[in-house]
Formats: sequence, C-alpha cells, structure tokens
Amino acid sequence: MIREIITCIRSHIGDRVLGIRLSAEAMVPDGATGEEMLEVCQQLESDGDLTYFSFVLGSASTLGGSTHIVPPMEMPADYAMPAITKLTSALSLPVIVTGRINQPQTAERILCAKEADLCGMTRALIADPDMPAKAITGASDKIRVCIACNQACTGHGLLGFPISCIQYPESGRERTLGVKTRTESPRRVVIVGGGPAGLKAGAVVAERGHSVTLYEKTRRLGGQVLLAQLLPSRLEFGGLIDNLHRECLHAGVEIVTGTEVTPELVAAEPPDALVIATGATPYVPDLPGADEAHVVTAWQVLSGAVTVGASVVIADWRSDWIGLGLAEQLAAAGSRVRLCVNGTHAGETLQQYVRDALVARIHHLGVEVTPYARLVGVDQDTVYFQHTASNDPILLEKVDTLVLACGHQSDTQLETALKSYAGELQVIGDCLAPRTAEEAVYEGLKIGREL
Repeated sequence: MIREIITCIRSHIGDRVLGIRLSAEAMVPDGATGEEMLEVCQQLESDGDLTYFSFVLGSASTLGGSTHIVPPMEMPADYAMPAITKLTSALSLPVIVTGRINQPQTAERILCAKEADLCGMTRALIADPDMPAKAITGASDKIRVCIACNQACTGHGLLGFPISCIQYPESGRERTLGVKTRTESPRRVVIVGGGPAGLKAGAVVAERGHSVTLYEKTRRLGGQVLLAQLLPSRLEFGGLIDNLHRECLHAGVEIVTGTEVTPELVAAEPPDALVIATGATPYVPDLPGADEAHVVTAWQVLSGAVTVGASVVIADWRSDWIGLGLAEQLAAAGSRVRLCVNGTHAGETLQQYVRDALVARIHHLGVEVTPYARLVGVDQDTVYFQHTASNDPILLEKVDTLVLACGHQSDTQLETALKSYAGELQVIGDCLAPRTAEEAVYEGLKIGREL
C-alpha cells in the first residue's frame, strides 16, 4: 500500500522533491523492528520514486510507543541515533533524522559522522528561532536550549491550542509579543524574586532600555525550579533558569543575591517601578489528626530536610510532576508508595508523552495509584480519603509517612508590607496566583513589555 501511494503521488507531482517519514523502530510489542524497517526502506528505495527518508523512533499505536515521537527530557540528546544509523548506513538516499537533537554541536556531530544528511530540530527552533544565526556567528553560548518539557509546544498542540515555549513565550505570538520597542523614557525598575517570572521580567525590561536591579533573597537564582530539577529525570528543567539568567546578564540586569527586599530597602532608594515575583510556598491544609502522624511536604522531602518511613502515602492534589516524581523517587529508594490523586488519573495535568513515560516507570516500581481521592484526615498510621465521585471513604492503613503534594499558596508578605507604597507596583508569577513556570515566564514577558 505504501508503495502504491508513493507511486501515485510521484505520478502527479513530476520531478518535485518527495520524501517519507518512517519509524526506525516502533518501540512497541509486536511492532516493526529495525531489521524489518530496513527491508521496507530498501524496497521503497529500489522503486526510484523517493527523494529522501526521514526517520524517527516510536509508534502512535500505543501510549508507550508514542512517547518516542516527541521524546521528553528523560531521553538523552540524540538517543535515537543508534537505531536510526543502522538504516542510514545501508541506504543510498539522503536521510533526515530527529529525536532530541537540541543543540547545533549535537547536529554537527551527526552530520560530520555521516550518520545523516539533515537534522530535524523542531522544538529547538521553537525555543530559540535565532539558533541557526547564533551558531553561524559563533554565539552558541547565547542559544536558549530546549529542555524537552513538552509543556507549551507539543502539549499545546495536542490540546488544540497554538504552540509556544515555556522559556520563550514570544514563540507563536510573534505578531503580538515578538517585537519589543525601546523605551523613550528610561526608568529605574526593581524586580523582587529570582525565579522564572522575575528573571524573564528583568531580561525584557532591561532589553527595552530601563535600568533594572533584580534581588533574590537566597544565594541561588531559580525559585521552585531548584526543587523541580531534583525530581527523577527532571535535572534538565534547571536549564530554564540557566537560559533566563543568561538573558538577564546579556540585557544588562544587575543581579543581587542573598538580599531580602524590605519596605525599608524600597524606601531608601524608591524605584520608578517595583515588580514583585516572590513566588509561593507549599499549601498545608488544616488536616484533622495531623498532630498524631508524620506529615511532611513535598518540598521538605526534595530538599532533604526530612526522612520518610518504609510505607509512604502521597496526597497529590494537583496531578502534576510533583506527586508522580516523588512517587518514583521514594519507590526507587525502597519505600512502599501509595499515590492518591485528587483527579481522574496520575499526571492528569501533564503533557501525555511526559505523563505516560512517568506512569510507566512508577508502574515498574510497584507504586499503587488511587484516583478520585480527596484527603480528609490522618492519624498515627492511617490516612483517610474520600472518593470524589462516590463520596465513599478510602482508608489507607499501615502508613509511616504522609507526604503532602497539595499545591502552593502565594507568598504575599512583601506585597502586604508595601500596601502604603505610593509608587508603581506590579505582582506577577506564583505570588499573584500559584501555577506553573509557563504562566510565570509569560507574565514576566507581558509586564516587561508594559513598563
């Protein structure tokens, strides 16, 4: 059938370029193997109707196989090449390859080794449309590297929304947000908070010609990203902060760490505009019986501030990375883990390729998942939930530690303390409303354009 389709297309288009994209390996049970795909490709090549091949891994026939179509950050850069190279070395037609090729040096290695003739770098160009120009001019250190979070690109696309990038929300919004005009009236702007929202705001405000000082009360920039990158397979998420920090430095932002902004500091040298991006803290519900039990927050576990017992229950209110990631981490460390999700399934809010890969891993580790579970109480060794559809009780017994992944609450301390401040004051990111890094960076961009 494929041969007939190709022949038909060729008969209609004449000598124009015609290629086909195929999976080098289906990566699913009973799916096509590399040897089988090579045989297929050799037959197609012998027909003489194709101009090139384009290869990827995976298959949309199963959830596990589809993860490889747009591989998340747990997959190493160019991880698909060993399987693809087995085909390219045996074929004569030009070959395009894809599969987590996110930096020019990675593509260059592939091309120099003659493993392919062209590299597909879709997400890399969504994250940084100027990547080719930066590479050509020797400015590779300024490239905004794709971190393969899949949140605003593939995640948006599969939901029917326009694609973008959590690091660079200008992508997909070029006509409305892509052009940043230089200010005709430079102002002194203070940004409070060195997380995603504050860093993006600082970079954009300074790029437009304002004088910007960004304060971070801890010694490290990053906010919640510093914790997020500690979850299994999430280390690359820290690249979000590396990229934003570099943009701030390039734009001329003065960054002061280890300094907490107070009303007295603001009063001493009042800025023309003040942007508060102080983030959020873990939300801890008023839980009956908490005094009798070992109850800790996800932040405490990730930071190493607490230890957990051999039997752990995770109350996951948001159905996102945190509950799933902690379940994997603690199960891999040897604990019995029961993940109770206040949603229809674990990872409900995550992009499907990312979620399915994570769910597969916790399944292998023996994590027990209970959906539709609302936390209502706890005692010394039992955690009490209510089924959100039936209202029936759910009791989990023989529990050593309850880990709360119940979302966050805005840190409004500075905003409250500056209620009498007469200057321009803006609030962005999680201290406005706790959400994700995507919304934080987007709000940083918007306020940066408005000041």
